[in-house]
Amino acid sequence: MSNKDQITIENVNYCLEDLEIDTWGRLVTGAAKSRNPFHTPCVSTLHEGEVNLRTVVLRKALAKERELRFHTDIRSPKWQELSQNSSISALFYDAVDRIQLRVKGKAVLHQTNEITAEAWQKTTLSSRCCYLTEHSPSSFSAISTSGLSEDIEQENFTLAASESGYSNFGIVSIRVQSIDWLWLNHAGHRRAFFDYEKGVNSWLIP
Repeated sequence: MSNKDQITIENVNYCLEDLEIDTWGRLVTGAAKSRNPFHTPCVSTLHEGEVNLRTVVLRKALAKERELRFHTDIRSPKWQELSQNSSISALFYDAVDRIQLRVKGKAVLHQTNEITAEAWQKTTLSSRCCYLTEHSPSSFSAISTSGLSEDIEQENFTLAASESGYSNFGIVSIRVQSIDWLWLNHAGHRRAFFDYEKGVNSWLIP
């Protein structure tokens, strides 16, 4: 393998295949560690020709399945948008390592199935309260409010009482179709593309 077929980052040499493995390793770590820069990607959906962006929490990354998951309220606009158009993109950026990932894929929505049931059982009380609002996310309000009762805001409720939130709980699974990888470097940026639809990995001009 020639030097032109690989890059060196922090004294480690990567060919395209190594880089893909490293990329998924970073995503798996991002899902597992709350302080990791890949833990909170920006996700975009489409609605009537307009792009909507929001930050989500990456809950799971499955390298073998090429799948990413995040939780959401099924009453939210993003859920409705993905119900109508499954196209979805996610943007990750690590400012320390200067690595950006642009992920494109199709969303699969999970509600009241084995996947949501397992995730819900692992969801903490503080996270469950997000699904206990009386009105749906993005509803207009005459006052500044969390949408929660005072007891729920103070976490003055039991785990059993939080079970009612499960009916609003959903998981968005991104079936990854491609990853556009970018490394910002003062000596010259580097870019790679992992195309899972065509089964091809390629270098790109940054």
